[in-house]
Amino acid sequence: MDHVDLKMQVGEVLQLQRRDGVSDARLQVRLIGYLSGSSLIVTTPEVDGRVMIIREGQPFIVRMMVGNRIVGFTSTVRRVCSRPFPYLHLSYPEEMEQITVRKAQRVRVRLFASLKNSNPAFQSDKARPVTVVDISTSGALMLSDERLGESGDTVVVSCALKIGEAEKLLTLPAVIRNVHVDASDNSFHHGLEFVLENQQDVFALHGYVYGQIVKSHSE
Repeated sequence: MDHVDLKMQVGEVLQLQRRDGVSDARLQVRLIGYLSGSSLIVTTPEVDGRVMIIREGQPFIVRMMVGNRIVGFTSTVRRVCSRPFPYLHLSYPEEMEQITVRKAQRVRVRLFASLKNSNPAFQSDKARPVTVVDISTSGALMLSDERLGESGDTVVVSCALKIGEAEKLLTLPAVIRNVHVDASDNSFHHGLEFVLENQQDVFALHGYVYGQIVKSHSE
């Protein structure tokens, strides 16, 4: 694929994996900018809130979402910069591999979350526990041991997502689109569509989902 086809937006999440065999950890960074055919500029990865020590010449496998494609390539660190903030120059890829992903692809997960409904018939003092079993950038399927609303209800879902080495607590507005009972275990399945307004939550959710998609295709 010619590098002129690589169209990325500032703020997009990239995933770095070391090629030296020291660790299989996948590190999340954000794209600051790039010069086609020359270099990518990304934030320096962090672990537990601390900037990682990266050396120039260090090789990485880089994966990212470009449109509906997972793009992967090898790269090396061309320059490590600390001012005015920590960032890296990565070599621009000469060759890339890509996998097409269907729109709003869902990934299977098992996340513990809570849901609060604005419908008076389902309101409670405390948010109700739910289990997220699949999620996409546009919605999710959640299970509970009781019915938590009706189709069309406006709800808020709170959950902690691990994005790279960091954990971020998200509060996601959503609308219940369908509810049905699983006869095998009497659990209630709630299909939700996200209605996100906070741009930081949008970035975080996309980073998490795309990270899970990339991980599933690289294992």
